[in-house]
Amino acid sequence: MEKKRILMISPGPVFKIRTDKLKGLSANFVGDVITSSPIKEIINTNEVYGFNYNCTFYNVRFPLISNLLFFFFAVRFCVKRRLSGTKHDLVVTYDPLKTGLIGLVCAWILNTRFAPEVNGVYTSPAEYIDDAKSFSTRIKRIMYPIIEGFILKRSDGIKVQYPNQLAPFKRLIKTEIVRCFHNYVDIDKFLEGVEIEEKKEILFVGFPFYRKGVDILISAFKLISSDYPEWKLKILGWYPNPTTLNKAIDGHPQIIYQPPVHPDEMPLHICSCAIFVMPSRSEAKARTLIESMAAGKARIGSNIDGTPTIIADGIDGLLFESENIFDLAEKMRLLIDSPDLRMRLGQVGRIRAQQEFNKDKYYTDLTNFYFEVINKNIYYHRTSAIIFR
Repeated sequence: MEKKRILMISPGPVFKIRTDKLKGLSANFVGDVITSSPIKEIINTNEVYGFNYNCTFYNVRFPLISNLLFFFFAVRFCVKRRLSGTKHDLVVTYDPLKTGLIGLVCAWILNTRFAPEVNGVYTSPAEYIDDAKSFSTRIKRIMYPIIEGFILKRSDGIKVQYPNQLAPFKRLIKTEIVRCFHNYVDIDKFLEGVEIEEKKEILFVGFPFYRKGVDILISAFKLISSDYPEWKLKILGWYPNPTTLNKAIDGHPQIIYQPPVHPDEMPLHICSCAIFVMPSRSEAKARTLIESMAAGKARIGSNIDGTPTIIADGIDGLLFESENIFDLAEKMRLLIDSPDLRMRLGQVGRIRAQQEFNKDKYYTDLTNFYFEVINKNIYYHRTSAIIFR
């Protein structure tokens, strides 16, 4: 069977090429990747597992200019492809916002189908809680849902992270192809780390500070820390301006800040903790909750958005009421006091991760989704569809 040609648009900036995903897709697809990076070696990459790699320079000091250049880079690429007669069967994007707008334009130029992923909860006020309280932030809170609705209405297929993620846009969506499954997570290296010695440590991984609920976690831990002087809370993440984090920690001797580590080092940190906590105010589906599940860790997550789809409360983890520091403190106390419960939750979670979140299942779901969109019957011309649909 002839492989279908897809165009994948990822916003960047890319600091490491996702060769694993492209390798998995190469069994059924060829095509092109459009992205951006500040790294010369990535910009000079031409081909990865049968996919043409097209990367433009991303200047981290001037993101707005970089984004505008990225848009023109993508449009120019598609115009050249159309004029050369190269046929694409599908355009896919990482989100329905910046890359969604670019992807919709590219699909129109290429006269092909379009399918964005939705990897965030862009209608949640928590998505913008870490942004400065400025006029631009207020505009963003208003415009992002409008842009998302505009893109989703004109999509031929949509991939989401959890059921009801698109509930605010239910009346706008025209396509019947809306498929729900997790993003790619390499769980194998976490499965292999279960023999690492466990520390008396509660671990959080992520940023930004308020959306991920780091303040909630620190406050909850302080409520119980004096009862467990041998236990530590470790905050691992990228905080270029650590003022807010340091103020929240306030010199507490049992709270440790771990600067960001290379992805290859993450299994050591997750596999050595005793409890993993994700206290987000907004969360589509945290990758680290799947990684810690594979590592056999007892997990606690806030009962919001997509988190309940990867933590079955009382079965493979615990859920707490979002933003309730007292509830979170009691859940942490419960797990600290009960090693047997930690072990049981971790073992059940590990088995579930192997069954539901393995790479083969991901590639099967993604391949089926792409083929479903490519092969759908469309009774309108794309040009008129974009204008009138």
